[in-house]
Amino acid sequence: MSHFTQVKSQIEDMEALRATIARMGFQLLENAQCRYYYGTEQKSLVIKLPGKYDAALEKQADGSYSIVADWYDGHVAKRIGQDGEILLQMYAVEKAKIEGHKRGFMVTETQGEDHILVTLRDPKGGALKIWCYLGGRSVCQPDGIRGASCMRFYDLEKALGAVEEHHKNGDFYLKDEDQKVQIKDTINGRYFCG
Repeated sequence: MSHFTQVKSQIEDMEALRATIARMGFQLLENAQCRYYYGTEQKSLVIKLPGKYDAALEKQADGSYSIVADWYDGHVAKRIGQDGEILLQMYAVEKAKIEGHKRGFMVTETQGEDHILVTLRDPKGGALKIWCYLGGRSVCQPDGIRGASCMRFYDLEKALGAVEEHHKNGDFYLKDEDQKVQIKDTINGRYFCG
């Protein structure tokens, strides 16, 4: 509980993308026609959606994928959120679960009012809590750990996407056994330890 990290999801992991699309009840098609208002267009990755239109994923220079869709009249937004915000949130959840399983962590998921909380329990003790929000922004915070030992989670946090913020607080500089874990606090919507 000695730091927090804010991560922005970037769709890069095909395993996590496939899990996301399946979770949402859609199909991911390769080299398929994507339906738009003005007609169809061949795309390398298409999310087949119910209704009039689909969404496509286009590979960017950095290796990530951007969402391309016809947002007219809310048909696509109803399924994956405006600008894909629901899709990105679900991707963040699935990516966190996959990364946790790869590392042998026990993984749990809890639906919150405005987030989905993924908790990864480390067999060595402690946990990493990951709050996944619409749009693919996640906040990561170790739980039950004090001192620099919490940094064992930092590689996992970086695997979730682009790290936008990483802050150590006073607990980082304590030894693990110095103090008992206290309840987290929220400041400006960000989670801190203390």
